Amino acid sequence: MLQSNNYISGVFAIALLAVPAAHAIEDPDTPSEINQRIGTGDPVIGKDKSALCMGCHGEDGNSVSSDFPKLSGQWADYIQKQVREFQNGARYNEVMTDVAMSVDDFHDLFDISAYFASQKQMGGTPVEDSAEQKLYEEGDQLFNHGNKRTGAFRCVKCHGEHGGGQPLNNNLFPVLRGQHKAYLIRQLTDFKHEVRENDRSGMMLRITTHLTDHDIEALATYLSRVPAPPPPPAPVAVAAPITTTWKTLLEEKPVTIEGVNFVVGKAKLKSKTIKTLDEVVEFAGQHPDAKLELIGYTDTSGSLKLNNKLSLARAETVKKYLVKKGVPASQIITRGEGPNNPIADNKTKEGRATNRRVEIHSVIKEEKKVAVDAG
Repeated sequence: MLQSNNYISGVFAIALLAVPAAHAIEDPDTPSEINQRIGTGDPVIGKDKSALCMGCHGEDGNSVSSDFPKLSGQWADYIQKQVREFQNGARYNEVMTDVAMSVDDFHDLFDISAYFASQKQMGGTPVEDSAEQKLYEEGDQLFNHGNKRTGAFRCVKCHGEHGGGQPLNNNLFPVLRGQHKAYLIRQLTDFKHEVRENDRSGMMLRITTHLTDHDIEALATYLSRVPAPPPPPAPVAVAAPITTTWKTLLEEKPVTIEGVNFVVGKAKLKSKTIKTLDEVVEFAGQHPDAKLELIGYTDTSGSLKLNNKLSLARAETVKKYLVKKGVPASQIITRGEGPNNPIADNKTKEGRATNRRVEIHSVIKEEKKVAVDAG
């Protein structure tokens, strides 16, 4: 899909006041950037629908040959526009036109473009020698500042900082950074000589008219080699405070969720116990090798069969909360002991409430323990 001689390099830029400011991309692959790129299609479904396209453009949109443009991280809206123009004859390529005509459902087009848009955005490769470095620097100057002497417009106004493309709902200005050099040269040359005919406004013709063959090579060198912006620095890890719950579990003593935190006769937790359980979640995250054993208990009220069942249900309720918060189920063991092992007198209301409980025990390998500050 989306083969060469006419596809992705798209409208290079003109520095007019009406043109929006450049779209600065610090990290093009953050979740918010990816969500903007994919538009309304479903990238998961789109992967299967893209099987035919992958033969030319690569499984992840990073084609190996410059005959086929890279699509990885391209704006979905831009991909859709190009396919439609192959379909309506505004663009022509003997292979791509036939492939585009096979996409006869607009949902398929949205999903296919969303899949390629969801991939890691293409980025440039390192400059290889001093001659190419000179071209790179000339291209950098042209792309970002233009050339007042020759009348060449700067490209950054439309194609964004580092050639990262313009934002959602602007299907005219594609991502250019990391595209094949030979492909970019071919598209700019085709615009200049009016071989590529989907430039309805004539913008690209006016722009490329001011570019010499050397200028075109310099721009293509810059865009194919400009590195993707580095990702933001990783946040500095800050040690979590050692809470009372952590200390208890580190010492392999039980943390008790008492009966007052359960609805009487039921396994439903009350909200007052959530803080303690959240601390258990943090502990489990810091000690992935620790096993958590959840043991449910009841008082002596009711039948033994019911109490055994209720004690296990309460342990399972605590497990369900911990798993929901991210603790792996494989890290947790549950069992119910019914009225066994009372820790208070079952003859009093207060004693029965104390005996209705879930105890959380931890088992940690000695070498994995985190040191606890005795102070």
